[in-house]
This record gives sequence, C-alpha cells and structure tokens, in this order.
Amino acid sequence: MNKRAVLYARVSYDDRENDGLNLAGQLEMCRKYAQDRGYSIMGELAEDDRGVSGVLFELPQLNRTLDMARAGDYDVLVTREIDRFARSLAKQLVAEQELKRAGVDIEYALAEYPDTPEGRLNKHIKATIAEYEREKINERMTRGRRQKVRAGHVVACGRTAYGYRPAVVDGKQTLIIYESEARIVRLIYEWYTGYSAEGRLSNRTIARRLYGMHVPTWGDLHPGKTNRKCGPCEWSGMAIRSIIINETYAGVWRFGGMEVQVPAIVSREVWAAAQDRRAENKRKSKRNRKYHYLLAGHVRCGKCHKAMSGTTLKPNGVIYQYYACTTKERQRGFDPMCDMPYFRVDLVDMLVWDWLYEHLTNPAKLTEGLKAEQEERDRVTAPLRERLTVMDELLTSNRQQLAKLLDLYLAGDFSRDLLAERKTRLETTIAALEREREELAAHIEAQALTADQIQTIRDFAAAISEGLKHADADFEFRRRLIDRIDMQVTLWVEDEVKMIEVYCVVGKGTLLANKGVSCDSSPGRNRRPGPSDPAGPDPARAPRR
Repeated sequence: MNKRAVLYARVSYDDRENDGLNLAGQLEMCRKYAQDRGYSIMGELAEDDRGVSGVLFELPQLNRTLDMARAGDYDVLVTREIDRFARSLAKQLVAEQELKRAGVDIEYALAEYPDTPEGRLNKHIKATIAEYEREKINERMTRGRRQKVRAGHVVACGRTAYGYRPAVVDGKQTLIIYESEARIVRLIYEWYTGYSAEGRLSNRTIARRLYGMHVPTWGDLHPGKTNRKCGPCEWSGMAIRSIIINETYAGVWRFGGMEVQVPAIVSREVWAAAQDRRAENKRKSKRNRKYHYLLAGHVRCGKCHKAMSGTTLKPNGVIYQYYACTTKERQRGFDPMCDMPYFRVDLVDMLVWDWLYEHLTNPAKLTEGLKAEQEERDRVTAPLRERLTVMDELLTSNRQQLAKLLDLYLAGDFSRDLLAERKTRLETTIAALEREREELAAHIEAQALTADQIQTIRDFAAAISEGLKHADADFEFRRRLIDRIDMQVTLWVEDEVKMIEVYCVVGKGTLLANKGVSCDSSPGRNRRPGPSDPAGPDPARAPRR
C-alpha cells in the first residue's frame, strides 16, 4: 500500500528572502521527493513563523500536522531538512516523538537519517549544529548592526521610511530625501498640526484625503513587501500615525538606544508640535469622553477578528451609537475589507451587562460558569499537557542513557573519546529539554484555574454583589468591573441574526442581539426585546461628527 504523505515547509524572518529557502521552493522539493517514492500527497502545509514565540510550539501548520497524525490521516511527514522542521533541538525531539507515537515517520528531502544508532547520532549532530549556527548568526548580525550604527551608519533592516531612500554618502550608509514622497510627509504634518489654513485634521481624514488625491502608499511603491491587502492608494489612520510618531522625519534615526543624524524632512518644531497634539488628544480622550461605551476595548469582530470600536453619529442632532469593525471603519470611503454590520451600543451593552449581573449574583450560575471555564481551560491545555508527558519520557530516557555510560565505559565497551562524545551529546539534549519543559510547565500552570482562584472569584463576586444593585446608575463602576475581569465580546452575524458571544472568567454565553433574547438556559434580569435593525440611519452613509 502506498504511503500517505503530508508536506511541510517553514520560513522565518531571517531567511525569508534567500533563494532556495522560500516556501514554494521547499514544497516543490518535498513534492518531488514524495512523487519519486510513489507517496500519495494528502496535504501541503506552509508556515511563516515571523514574530511567533518559540516556547509553546505556536506554529499553526506544525500543530495541524500533529493533529492530522493523531487522527491517522497520513503515514509520513516530508520536509526539506531538519532546520525547516523545528527551530531547536528540544522542539525537534518532542515533535518527532509525538509523531512517532501517532505512527507517523519523518523523512527529509535532502538527507536520510535511518532509525539506527548512527542515524540518530547524525540527526542529533545536525540539529545541534543548526541550532548553534542560528544563534551565532543572530549574535553576529546584531553585533554587526550595533557596530555599524556606532560608526554612524543607518542600517535599514528591510523597510526604509516613506520619504527616504537608502544611500552611501562619504563612505557611510545613510538616508537621503526622496522629494516626491517627502512633499507628502510635509503635507501630513501640516494637516495634523494645523499649520495649514484648514486647521487640524485627524489621521482618518488625512488618509481619506490622500486616497482622494491618488497618492501611492508605501505598499504601492514596494509591492510584495507588505502583508496588507488593500487597493491602490488606500491609506489608513495607522499609516498616518506611523509617520507622525517617527522621529526620523525630524532628522534622528534610532536603533537599540543609539541615534544617527539623517536629513530632516520636517523641522524639529513641527515634529514636536505633532507630538504635543498626540499627547493632548490622549489626555482629552480620557478626560472628555462624551459618550459611554461599556465594552470599549473588549469587542472583536467575529468575521475578520479585528477590534471593534464605538462610533457616534449625530444626523440632525439625534445621537446614535454603534460598535463598528475598525477594519471597516479604516476603509470608510474605500471598498471595505470587512462587511460586518454595525451593532447598537445600547442593546449590546445592556445584554452583556445583564448576563454578567446574573452570573455574579446567582450562585448556581456562577458555579456553572466556573465549571465550564475550568473544562475549557483543560481542553485548551490538553495538547500541552500531552507534550509535557512526551518531554518527561524523553528526559527519563536520556538520563537513563547517561547513567549507563560509565558502566559501559568501565566494562570496556566504550573508549574514552567515545564516552566523552556521547556524554556531551546526552547532556546537551537533557539541558535543552529541561529548558523547554520549565517554560511549558509554567505556561500550563498559568492557564489552569486552581481551587484557590475559584474561591477568590467566589469571594470577589460576593463582595461586589451589593454594589451591583446600584451599578445601573454608576457607569464607571461597571466599566472598571468589565476591565477587571477582562471580558471578551465577539459580535457576528449568523443566518441574518446578530449574535453576541461573551467570554470571561465567570463563564461563556451566546446572546441574540436582534431580539434581546439569551441563548443561555434562562433569561437575564430586566432583559427586554430590542428592534431587529438599528433604529437610526444607515451608519455607512450618515455624516460623522
């Protein structure tokens, strides 16, 4: 019977641009390897692990290979080489052991490592050298950059600020002004600081104006070097903010606490004025918030998984408040990247608060919620606890082998050189596994809901139950409570029905936003029906204040 194969490729930030290490090239090599051996290819998984923590194996595609292996979906995993499979010796050993327990073999397109003492030794040496080389390369690169910066060089690691181009002047790497873009930068600062005749403009307003002027963005000018998927000339408020806060435009380029002087596009006075306005906006946003959004900072879009924010419309002087997807809001005036509808703030806040009130004041509901939360955390950490078991097995095996070495040496089965080599190899493996185990165990412990934590939550609920009776008239009290329990709310639409998912330490629930009816087993206090659609104007067309 032909073997069923899954192909796995991975790139990280430091090798992303190198020939032969790109995802397509790796998959092509693995595909040819599998086809030459008559394997049936069940899937091709590509991983980009830039910015991903290496502690918890947080690589979605690698985790998918493990899930598929446990489900018996394939027989052999094919990857290009050891350093494409895992970033460290410990991770390689643990992942291989998990696959082995599921009956899956690993084969490498560029090398063969038979399951013999010699094959395991060669693979171990290869993985150790690869890990050592990565660490040394990173160390040399960082040290080299710092040395260059100390000597007055600008070391642009991939992306040069909009308005500049890299150049060599008097033997030093630096930045020179690219005037066609620099004019746009100056215009952004003029609009933002109010030095223009039109007064001060917001980031979003500036973004819309640049779009209307058909000004190319950084991504338009450097295709293929950004992950942002949007049309030509579609500026965002975040892109404007990144220009406003970048001191490079005032003539100071920074790296690791060091600074290098570069040509300034705006004066120091203009840049300082922009920072003053940002600070002023921040103070005013906290002190003078006109409208209440109980769940501000705690709401996400169920479609694109981005944050949702409160927005207030005042057509004809009538106030309407909504929670709106920030992706959709950033694309206001463009073709929206997300078509999630707007949700009425009064309805969502009421339903969520009623749900929370019921769970904090009803002991039975609180017990039910805590039990569900404990079960959910156990479910989430189950793969990690299984991985911890694998690490313990590997540690036990390697420690036993280390303990036997001296007996084998004394019996004359090993030479002194061979003893030293195997002892070093085992000690290296044990140290790597111990480091990974310590970090993984700490993470699992932090995710657990212990008996002491459950009692603390019960005590907390009892302590604030009296205050909850008066909370309807105290917005700040309700807001602080939402922050303290780190409530997470997801809004989405299913079969034309607006839905609310509530999740926090006291439980999880699903509510119907259209009719104000809970999907939980019992209705909330003061729960009242609301209209199916917003009573106000179409938020996408209403004028903004």
